[in-house]
Amino acid sequence: MSYEWSTFTRAVVAAVSLILLGLFIWVIHPMIEPIIIAVLLAYILHPVVKLVLKGTRLPHAWAVAVVYFSCLTLLIVIPSILAPVAVRQATGLSTYLVQIETELEEVLANPIVLLDQEIYLGQLLSNLLELTTESITPGAEGALVIVERTSTSFAWLLVILVSTYYLLLDGERLLAWIVRLVPERTQPDVVRLLKEIDVIWWAYLRGTLVLMLIVAVTFMIVWTAMGLPGALILGLLAGVLTVIPEIGPTFAAILAVLVALFQGSDFLPVSNFWFAVLIFAVYFVLIQIKAIWLRPRIMGYFLNMNEGLIFVAIIGAVVLWGILGALLIVPLLATAGSIAHYVRCRLLNLDPWPEDVTYATSPPAELPSDEELAQTFPDADKVSPVPPTRSKAIVMPKSETK
Repeated sequence: MSYEWSTFTRAVVAAVSLILLGLFIWVIHPMIEPIIIAVLLAYILHPVVKLVLKGTRLPHAWAVAVVYFSCLTLLIVIPSILAPVAVRQATGLSTYLVQIETELEEVLANPIVLLDQEIYLGQLLSNLLELTTESITPGAEGALVIVERTSTSFAWLLVILVSTYYLLLDGERLLAWIVRLVPERTQPDVVRLLKEIDVIWWAYLRGTLVLMLIVAVTFMIVWTAMGLPGALILGLLAGVLTVIPEIGPTFAAILAVLVALFQGSDFLPVSNFWFAVLIFAVYFVLIQIKAIWLRPRIMGYFLNMNEGLIFVAIIGAVVLWGILGALLIVPLLATAGSIAHYVRCRLLNLDPWPEDVTYATSPPAELPSDEELAQTFPDADKVSPVPPTRSKAIVMPKSETK
């Protein structure tokens, strides 16, 4: 005969469960970052899978396999094509650096007289180079560390790839399982929150695409106007890489400076060295405008968030959590705001989604239909119907808007 747990028993079990959950998260915390990357990749590729399903009669598993292995093939082919070019550029760079070193040694061969004292900068430079070489040349222990880190990185890459595949394959069933974890009367709210979060993240992705397009077009125009060879390709790379905080812009800047250093300008009457300096200065100014002004404005428009908050959040995330944190902090803040709005309304016995509302932004994107929702949650018969009201983000009553 079944019986109910007492309040004390339930409290103890809940506390122990939370402690065990915290310990579990602490144990697996090195896996959190790869899993987050896998979730993000699966989320981006999921619409492609849906397009394949609509355009073909393939089963879901086959559609996932086609999309996944097509993307994997591109990730392998593109670096294979670019690798020979990178090797040639690196070889040319080493030759150019040898020439610079020879010219520098000739210049520094003559001593500098300072307060009746002759200072041989060439000897000082030689000592500095020897010290630097000794400090960066790895010994046996350093080589073992490099091998260990390479193996670890390969293992995490494998985790990301495998997790992405299975999330694409079973992500919808995972969402349905999450919905069934909550009490039945709360399930419509959970479904509604999941739909709002989906809208938020797609708004973030659209904003990111707009940012990439603006940056790419801007650099294409600027590099073409300055006579930089390969201006269109370098501008496109600057736009694509701008999505990766810190590392992406740095890599794009290095590419542009190297091209300027080796090939010079098509029409500006300056040496290759000073043209490379000019390219770096222009790139630095433009990328700061993008980081300080353009990115916060675009993300603030698409996510209906304060621009200053977005800028501070990105800078803080870079310092505290690195590149991945800076990449995800804006949509995470918007998601937290949506959840906080729901919790506040429930605590105050208010309707989180009132019928008579005016959107804070215009006009809201169309949310999935009930038929699409049924496809997303196959076990819909176990979940109560979704309220008909649709929303894009946090909404305000009409009386509060102009």
